[in-house]
Amino acid sequence: MAQIIKLKRNLSTGNKPTTSDLSIGELAMNVYDGKVFLRKSGSADTIQEFITNDFVGSGSIEMSGSISASYFAGDGSLLTNISVSQNATVKQTFTNSYSWSVEHNLDSPNVIVQVYDSNDFQIIPDTLKIVDNDNVLITFPTQESGYVVAARGGQIVSGSISSDNISGLNTAVVAEMNTAGVFSGSAQVTLTGDVTGTGAATVISTVDGETF
Repeated sequence: MAQIIKLKRNLSTGNKPTTSDLSIGELAMNVYDGKVFLRKSGSADTIQEFITNDFVGSGSIEMSGSISASYFAGDGSLLTNISVSQNATVKQTFTNSYSWSVEHNLDSPNVIVQVYDSNDFQIIPDTLKIVDNDNVLITFPTQESGYVVAARGGQIVSGSISSDNISGLNTAVVAEMNTAGVFSGSAQVTLTGDVTGTGAATVISTVDGETF
């Protein structure tokens, strides 16, 4: 009969061993949750959890190799230090032509195309057609020289802009503050009716949150 070796284990969901439960280097598992644990030594004497299928945990994971998956779930709002391995933009230059045929090879019909003349002014072409996933055709009523920048739509974009460069922002903020009834200490308040009442001040000498 084969010999069976059973690790230290727990049968209740949510239970995790502590350093008092394991010796350094000893393994344990939560059979109900399907999780495996190890007590490690070094800079910190801690209990580490192995990553398994359906892993849900906390903490950080750092790997030097690649990670492959069928899909990513999440909004990606906390992703940092991302480098896109494919070309996100393509630039092509043209000289004295009625039509510019742009081969961007971005393999997507969702491209953002901007057209500039040779002096870097943006110009509006007569027509702009998405020919296929890799090509765009631009035409002009007269011969034009310049360049085209094609960008793949849906790429991860980050950046910032000074509020001073946002047209109409100051007016919108002031209008919203006036609507909400926010006044500064030097604001002028005009009243057309009578104002009556008694002004009084109450001084609170002590604020005690007590204990629990």
